[in-house]
Amino acid sequence: MPLPEETAAELEGMRTRLLEMLAPLQREGPSPESKDEGSPDLEEQALRHSLWSAVHALDVMLRDEHLPVDLDLDHNGEATRQILYDFVAWEYFTPHTLEDSGDITVPRYTPEESGLRVFFEYGRWFVTWLMLEKDSSQPEAQRRELLVFEKDKDGHLFLSEV
Repeated sequence: MPLPEETAAELEGMRTRLLEMLAPLQREGPSPESKDEGSPDLEEQALRHSLWSAVHALDVMLRDEHLPVDLDLDHNGEATRQILYDFVAWEYFTPHTLEDSGDITVPRYTPEESGLRVFFEYGRWFVTWLMLEKDSSQPEAQRRELLVFEKDKDGHLFLSEV
C-alpha cells in the first residue's frame, strides 16, 4: 500500500538529512581522532553504522514509492514516461546505501548532466544516459548506458541491460 504523499515527502527529507550526516563519515582508513592508527574510532564507527541502518531501511521503504507495481508498460504515455524517469533518477542519480554496512554511493553527476532520457520504441520502454565517469576519448557507444524496463513473473518492474 502506498504511503500518503505527505508522509513519503517527509521520509525523503529525513533520508536526505541522514545521508548528509553519513557522507562525511565515508573515508578511507582510520579517522584523524583515532588514537590507534590501525583502528577506526569506535564512536564514529557506531554512528556510521546507525546512520547507514536508518538510511538503508528508508531506501527499501521508499523504493516501492518510486515505482508502482501496476504500471502499464505496453503503451506510450507522458504520465508513464515521467514515472519511469523519476524512478531512474532516484535509483541511479541519488545517494544510496551499499551492501556493506556503513557504505554509501554518491553519484558524481545529475540526470540532466548525463542526458538521461526515457523513451518508448518498438513497444518497449528504454532509458539511456551518458556515463560521465568514463573516459571521453572512448566511443559514445562504450560510454552510454542503455537499459530496458521489464516485469518479473510477479509483475514487479526491473531494469535490464540491452
